[in-house]
Amino acid sequence: MWKSLAIGVGAALGFAFLLIGIANSRFDHQTDGLVNALLAAAGSEQHVVAEEDLMGLPVPVQQWLRNSGILGQMIPRTIRLQQRGEIRLGPDQPWMPFRADQYYTIDPIAFVWRVSAIAAPGIFIRGVDSLIDGTGHMVMKPLALFSVVDASGPTLDQGTALRYLQEIVWFPFAALSPAIDWQPIDNRSARATLTLETISVSGAFFFDEEGQIVDFRALRYRDDTLEWWRTPMTSHRELNSALVPTEGEGVWGTDDAPFVYIRVHLTGLEYDIAETY
Repeated sequence: MWKSLAIGVGAALGFAFLLIGIANSRFDHQTDGLVNALLAAAGSEQHVVAEEDLMGLPVPVQQWLRNSGILGQMIPRTIRLQQRGEIRLGPDQPWMPFRADQYYTIDPIAFVWRVSAIAAPGIFIRGVDSLIDGTGHMVMKPLALFSVVDASGPTLDQGTALRYLQEIVWFPFAALSPAIDWQPIDNRSARATLTLETISVSGAFFFDEEGQIVDFRALRYRDDTLEWWRTPMTSHRELNSALVPTEGEGVWGTDDAPFVYIRVHLTGLEYDIAETY
């Protein structure tokens, strides 16, 4: 009896691992297709950044772009990066370590973020967050088997557009996009507005004395409620000839009641490599 039970359990486990393997392969294939379509749609026109491109921008934005090292460089058609960090779903929830890769284009404004997070020993979550044609979409799948999140709609469009706007800190060239309008606030901050075909979002960038970006703040939808969202950034480092922040947090709520939900470390950054990792 015990021998038969062991054989049955072994067969069941083997079948479960097979299903998980197939599901992961399918997830990789589907998201590779999404990324490749994004990269293929990148605009072909390129331009070398010159001093005159900065004229008319708020003073702290000009200082940031000069310090970032993009002057004299070609504006990239595509951007890709890798991250590691930890994420949690609520203030009392455990932190889940994750690794992610992300892909962007500046023309058109678009991104795809792929993540794998460890929820518990032996339990992982595969996910993708994207902004394509001004439309946001998020999918999360435990073990890559089934969707526990499959979200879209106006509030997600707003959130993913704000996410793109904030993340230009990793490819400062995008600050020169005609889709982004800059207005001064003071000598240490400026407001940026990103306008797409179906939506317009705005947020404030904050800079230190050296012209490095140290924070971004905006009202962003958290589910169906607008809340303050900010992303304090530290540890600026030169990657791929650009000075960018390599560590940061995502924070919901006010300074009096902050909820840090993600901590991110940038581990790789490449421009004009139009292929998946």
